[in-house]
Amino acid sequence: MKENILVCVSNPNNVEKLVQRGKIIAEAFGGDCYVLYVCSVEKNELDLNHIRTKQLFQTIALKYQATMLVESAAGKKVSSIVAEVSNKRDITQIILGQPVQSKFEMLMKNSLINEIFQIVKGIDIHVVEVGREAVVHGVDYDRGIKGQLVKKSGDYELIFDSSFPDALDGVFYKEASTDFLNGFFVITKNEEHTVLKVKDGVVESDAIGLK
Repeated sequence: MKENILVCVSNPNNVEKLVQRGKIIAEAFGGDCYVLYVCSVEKNELDLNHIRTKQLFQTIALKYQATMLVESAAGKKVSSIVAEVSNKRDITQIILGQPVQSKFEMLMKNSLINEIFQIVKGIDIHVVEVGREAVVHGVDYDRGIKGQLVKKSGDYELIFDSSFPDALDGVFYKEASTDFLNGFFVITKNEEHTVLKVKDGVVESDAIGLK
């Protein structure tokens, strides 16, 4: 019997362990493996950390030949979105990560897993024990500002407050700890993001996505 597996991910520290488990089960039963990331903000409001997290999840999904799904919460409960995706994709098994909890924590918290158990019927749910490691983003970045990359002397120069028809439009996220134009430039097309490293206001011409 074909089994379609839905792997729900949120923490980059645990994603590969969960996806690997899902892929093994899917292959054993001749089914498809899906990786679901539910974003807390609308897709057009993603900040740099959300974008880089999404890209990491996409990379892991690609590594295990799983289909990546990204949904925005948009005021809905995550459990409701999981249920909707499960119905749409004919999911038969769901994989979730759960940090080790004390009995007190289990009693006090109304966890996502408990909510999914209540609303999803006829689907097996696998709870995989994962670590409590918090997501560490490292460098802080300022709020993104719109800009363009203009080709000059072979490389691409970051500009603001101007408009060039042949330039690349995007959003620049500057490292908060520096006064220099260092950070990342994000180009968005069809809900896909290209993240480019900016150093001293310049992106090198051989950067990914620039031809």
